[in-house]
Amino acid sequence: MENYQGRYIEYLERFASSNKIHIYLGGSFLRGNATPFSDVDVSAYCGQDKIRDLVYGYGEPVFISGTTKPEGILIVIYEDGVAADLEIIGEIDESRDIFFHREDIKEHLYKRDESIWRTVSLRDDIPYRMSRLFHRSLIKYLAGKKDLGISVANEIVDYLGADIPIDDKNYRKGIEEALNVFGERYPVDGGYREILVKLIGMT
Repeated sequence: MENYQGRYIEYLERFASSNKIHIYLGGSFLRGNATPFSDVDVSAYCGQDKIRDLVYGYGEPVFISGTTKPEGILIVIYEDGVAADLEIIGEIDESRDIFFHREDIKEHLYKRDESIWRTVSLRDDIPYRMSRLFHRSLIKYLAGKKDLGISVANEIVDYLGADIPIDDKNYRKGIEEALNVFGERYPVDGGYREILVKLIGMT
């Protein structure tokens, strides 16, 4: 796979510098143990006026939603397959003139903005938010965290109330069937579905 995550991180660094907003890299890319299927964990202190520019400045998202427990984390998946967990910061004790930080934001006192993601999210209905679990399951499974990937896939099956066994022996067949059943009941946007089909083909 091409290093799209690296390209995205370079974009974040340029955006932070040119807009003078603080962006913190986190997760596996900060720790140095990321895989080609890892999502990019980012925290951004940018305010409502810049969040849309930040999200759309990299490319066209095929999926945008947000977490509800906790609130304040925007989930963005782009057409090239990059997935970002974007934490929106409302307040932080940061005054440095360096704007892109490869350090743990938890070293700072900060407060998450728990509502701003709703201004950018494409949809907020439960089926749409549930559809995000397909991507989460697939990237965890492909990154070697098979038990977690299978567990998340079975959350989808439980939501559907379907009799679709998914385990390590039949993961690919099971999640493919689950996606088909899900798609018959709820719309799955074409660009997002294409990414899921591509990932299923890699399992």
